[in-house]
Parts: sequence; structure tokens; C-alpha cells
Amino acid sequence: ADTTSRPDKFIGIHFFNPPQLMKLVGVIPGEKTSQEVTELTKDFVKSVNKQAVLCRKDVPGFIINRLFIPMVHEACYVKDRTGATLEEIDSAVKFKLGFPMGIFELADFTGMDVIHKATVEMHLRDKKVINPHPLVEKMFDEKKLGQKSGEGYYK
Repeated sequence: ADTTSRPDKFIGIHFFNPPQLMKLVGVIPGEKTSQEVTELTKDFVKSVNKQAVLCRKDVPGFIINRLFIPMVHEACYVKDRTGATLEEIDSAVKFKLGFPMGIFELADFTGMDVIHKATVEMHLRDKKVINPHPLVEKMFDEKKLGQKSGEGYYK
């Protein structure tokens, strides 16, 4: 926003993956975004049959990725520590927690390149954010990016 001549008109929106299943859309006003632009954006989100969630402070990862990104890494640690399979972890997330997709399924859908870059950027800006799990690093380095490459956690 600060690089534009109209920071009061600058706002971010973040459709969650998979957008055809997820009703939630993050609305992220900048420090100088006008209330009018914020309301227009929330109205737009509603007009496309989605539900807006307002991220009141522009932090790395916004709201959902502050939760999702560490969940991907923690799911890897759970797999390491317990010996649970990808399918068992994903099934627990879907059928016990009620998520539309398992963590590993969603990671493959999102892309390991996106998850890796988001993790690194979030960690650079906030040291409380976990560094990438070694498996995430390995998959990223091997270009096993998920659905876009044909292989990630799943083939």
C-alpha cells in the first residue's frame, strides 16, 4: 500500500483452498485502507456467496495460514513420532475434526512450493513461526510439489 499513491484504496483478499469448498475469504485492510473500501470488499465477498473474515492486522500468513502452515509441519512431526500414516492423519482430521480435506491432502492441493515459501517468509518476519519440517524441505527441493507436479505427499 505504501508504494501506491492511494494507500486508502489498497486492500487484500485471500480465498482459502480449495475455494470451491471453502466459504471463508480473508479480507486484509492495510493501515491506511479506508472503511469504505473495507466495506465494499466485504460486500464483494458476500456477492460471490462467500463469508468474509476480517484480518484486523496485516501479519505474515494472515489468519488461516498462521494456523495451517504450522499444522502441516506438526502433521509431519506426528507422522515421525507416532508412525501414523498419511491416510490415518488425514482421516482423523477429516472425520474427527470435520475438515473438508486432510492436512496432507490440502498441502498437496496448495503446493509444497507455496507452503515452503510461506513458511520461510512467515519465519523471517516472526521467529515464533516454525521453520520448515525436513520433509517439507526435501519435497520442495525434489520438486515434489503436490498436485501441480503429480507427486507430493500423495501421487
